[in-house]
Amino acid sequence: MDFSVEFTREQLEFAEEVSAWLDENMPADMAPIRDAQKMSYEQFHKRRDFARKLGEKGWLYPGHPREYGGGGLGPLSGMISRELTKRNESLPIVTDWVGLAAPAILACGTDEQKKRFLPPMLTGNALTWQLMTEPDTGTDVANQQTNALRHRKEGEYFIINGAKTFVGGLHPPPEQFYLLTRSDLQAARHRNLSSFIMPANLPGISIQPLDLFPLTTLGGACGPSGATMEAVKNSVFFDDVRVHQSYLLGDEGDGWQVTMATFAVEHGGGGGISRNYMSDKFFDQCRNNPQLVKRLRDNPNLLDKVVDVYLYTQTERLLSIRNAGGKGGAYGGPHFAMYQKVFGSKYAADMAEVLGPYSFTDEGEWCLDDGMFEVGQRNSIAKAPGGTPEAMKIQIARALEIGR
Repeated sequence: MDFSVEFTREQLEFAEEVSAWLDENMPADMAPIRDAQKMSYEQFHKRRDFARKLGEKGWLYPGHPREYGGGGLGPLSGMISRELTKRNESLPIVTDWVGLAAPAILACGTDEQKKRFLPPMLTGNALTWQLMTEPDTGTDVANQQTNALRHRKEGEYFIINGAKTFVGGLHPPPEQFYLLTRSDLQAARHRNLSSFIMPANLPGISIQPLDLFPLTTLGGACGPSGATMEAVKNSVFFDDVRVHQSYLLGDEGDGWQVTMATFAVEHGGGGGISRNYMSDKFFDQCRNNPQLVKRLRDNPNLLDKVVDVYLYTQTERLLSIRNAGGKGGAYGGPHFAMYQKVFGSKYAADMAEVLGPYSFTDEGEWCLDDGMFEVGQRNSIAKAPGGTPEAMKIQIARALEIGR
């Protein structure tokens, strides 16, 4: 079976157009980033400025509808990421959850909300953080304790109190939050929730960074750039925050429906046509690094580990191609995510055994490939973001209609 990916003439011609535009417009002093925690405020905003340039052309979110600021490019959209990859960058340039919030707005928002919210988001002018996880609820997203209750006297306002945690984002605050809350203390589970697209600078909001070891998941660390990692996780606190009902997404009580529109994207795509840049660099080191070549010759048992890394990488790639081709069914996305989470820790351990001390160094003469392998080791332990393996298994079981 041929699993290769071939591009059409139209796609290749468009790629040449993108390449020429990037040569002219991509800032020369926008330094490559591997560990996003080390991204300076200046470099962060260089990327934001560049993202806005892409947004002006509809190239920041090229697959989204043109009428709302996307590119509407269909099969051509992947060429933009392809050309950025050659320059150690990837869309959407900086940490942004628009890719998860925008589908919810498209699915559940009114026409007025789509026209109001989407253009700033899709053109890079409204950096958005997703706020769902809470300190005491974890994966059980429906068990919201953050309340958004209507003001008794001023009924057009909601008053929000509570806390969200493990919120990914650099250099706060963003322009807005995509927030899930409990809006009814009496209604049944799943019917008591509401979602908001709301400003992030309202009085009563405070943001506190969390001191965590990982930057993101292992899958998120294997791309061409570290600039799109969540990198820093935050807690966000709401203390009597007044939000006008015009920021309510959908109707009051529609929060679970809105959230499902997001989860359909987050858990359903399987990452598109995947290329694992960490594996690519690992194999390059095994072939071309004299110290590692000698290490493999002196310890032939390590070749088993190299083969295991290869098998993991190819399985990941084929699962991704399957999903991109629409053959994964309803279980394809969570299957892909579960594979990365369950087997990714062994994949990272196999690389560490082959690379030795190089796997745990991110600076100095021992550092390989800008510390990519050190970043991978840290992120291989992070299995909860985007849903734990157990949550993925439940989704797969439901998709196969075999219960829990």
